[in-house]
Amino acid sequence: RAIPEALIEGFRWDVENRRYETFSDVVAYSARVASTVGVMMTLIMGERAPHVLDRACDLGVAMQLTNIARDVGEDAREGRLYLPLAWLRREGVDPDAFLANPHFDPRVGCVVRRLLGRADRLYVRADGGIARLPRDVRTAMRAARLVYSDIGREIAAAEWDSVSTRAHTSTLRK
Repeated sequence: RAIPEALIEGFRWDVENRRYETFSDVVAYSARVASTVGVMMTLIMGERAPHVLDRACDLGVAMQLTNIARDVGEDAREGRLYLPLAWLRREGVDPDAFLANPHFDPRVGCVVRRLLGRADRLYVRADGGIARLPRDVRTAMRAARLVYSDIGREIAAAEWDSVSTRAHTSTLRK
């Protein structure tokens, strides 16, 4: 029961249009809206080993961090900001000024790059859990992991600009 309740709490945080001061705060949000889904899927797949559930949480957070990095511009134009505010300020970016006039700034790109670096480390950790899933679902889960991490590579190819453009992977690449 705690897992779907955490997911609903994350949805509530979205409705409240919360902002997140630290990276840990972003992870707490990501755990609610994404890791919960990974844990529920893992349980449905019949796996209950704590190590595998932990890696499902890692994959959920990594995917959500990728979503956040990909959607910086789109979210900002809707008045939402999921990047760690402390990281923005450390780069000299005023979060309120950015929301008032969302445009690419290399300093925002530094924050996006840093966020995706954290996601990449979580993707690597998640691989150990994917390997422990039932054989018939491993390929699909590995594919989802690779498609999402590839979005990060697309953002890097755009010089970390996810404000002016939204990264995606082609159907052929998928």
